[in-house]
Amino acid sequence: MNAVALTMLVWGMGPAQSNVPANVDFSTGTLAGWNTTGDGFYVTTACPRGPSLAAGVCSSDRGKPGRTGLIRREFIVPAGSGLIRFSAFAVCPKVSKNWAGRKKGDGTLDLRSPVPFFSGSERLNVLLAAAGKRIVPKRVLTDEGWRPAPFLLPRLRGRAREYSWEVSDYSGHRLQIVIGDQDSRPGCHLFCGGFRIYPRSETENRSFSRFMVRLTEDHKLAPPARYESRHFTALSNADDQFTRLRLNNCELIYHLFFEHFQRHGIVLRKPKSRLMVAIFDSQAGLEAYLGQPISPLITGIYHPKTNRLVVYDFGRNEMFTALKRNALARGRAYGGRIDQKRYIEIVSRQAREFRTVANIGTTMHEVAHQLSFNSGMLNRAGDVPAWLAEGMACYCEATEDGTWLGIGEPNPHRLSALSSALRGEGQLVPLHDLIGSDSWVRGANSKTILSGYAQSWTLFRFLI
Repeated sequence: MNAVALTMLVWGMGPAQSNVPANVDFSTGTLAGWNTTGDGFYVTTACPRGPSLAAGVCSSDRGKPGRTGLIRREFIVPAGSGLIRFSAFAVCPKVSKNWAGRKKGDGTLDLRSPVPFFSGSERLNVLLAAAGKRIVPKRVLTDEGWRPAPFLLPRLRGRAREYSWEVSDYSGHRLQIVIGDQDSRPGCHLFCGGFRIYPRSETENRSFSRFMVRLTEDHKLAPPARYESRHFTALSNADDQFTRLRLNNCELIYHLFFEHFQRHGIVLRKPKSRLMVAIFDSQAGLEAYLGQPISPLITGIYHPKTNRLVVYDFGRNEMFTALKRNALARGRAYGGRIDQKRYIEIVSRQAREFRTVANIGTTMHEVAHQLSFNSGMLNRAGDVPAWLAEGMACYCEATEDGTWLGIGEPNPHRLSALSSALRGEGQLVPLHDLIGSDSWVRGANSKTILSGYAQSWTLFRFLI
């Protein structure tokens, strides 16, 4: 019986259980709350080596043919859930010849190959079913990370394997866990440990940590350290002072963002968990995160797919460092040592100020994006016009002389871009094109893009 047929057999057979599932971990030592078909399953210790406080279920037939069974449990996914994890393994005496994997010398599986198919594996399975007989995909934890796992695999080095289901999109929905042994051959059975439900914030943080560690290792970057503030979690390979300044920026705008826009009648909701921030010490970090080279004009991003703010120290921006290096070289060509020293001091001070303004402005701009998509102001899964998203972020970024001016304040940087365009040093985007298409933000002309950002800011500010 394949996975779909198994689910069709058991789905839709009664009302949902409590929205706080009881005994999904078999902690009572019984099958209380589970619907059973046949006598194939019994509760046992979750540790094959001896007694344990953790429990699981097993369908071992002790060598006698014909013993099969099915147990299932319906429940409402608690609000804020992110992941359901469990341990399990399948046992079958023979491996089929059409197995699509490779065996290592020690008899374990090389999961860099496609997931192998074991004899009877379609009839020994643990499934999570949603309405409409939809199977929620499960994954298995391997030495190379999480991999898709349509079926149960045998033990790995003598231990049950770890499996998981991503349930972030099923909060408040009725789901059904199905544990089935439909294989009557002697010796074929499965073991399944209890099910553990993890909150979305915890699973997101785990995923974020694994991603950043692997990213920095693969690209030979400095390793990240973890930082937390009241509303943000950061993983950063930048220095401690830079990282804390960026988190302080994030916290500052967080409170004012909700206060400002709610005062203007916009209904917002505060995120239920900390927002994630990736902070790098150089432009190379952002390029590694995006998987491609980027323009030096891009000093940070809000990444909608991962819902993370990503910034780096503008002091390591390629264009900025080249301009600073050239300016200092010109100073060394001055005749007198006093003139040289004065010139170098001026250049260094201006560079520090420009670096500070860029870092603060970028952080405020990008965290405004993150807040807008996590507060209900804008829809991260929707088709949001570029002028609206960027106009709102520019509305929140105003910085001058190393100081953030506040939300809704006049923006010197955008005013300068507008002035340049009006003097003929750039090109304004026709209003119809600005609001009717996002093509202006993908253009090759950087001056036109800057004009578009400035115009989006003025339009958003005018409408507010």
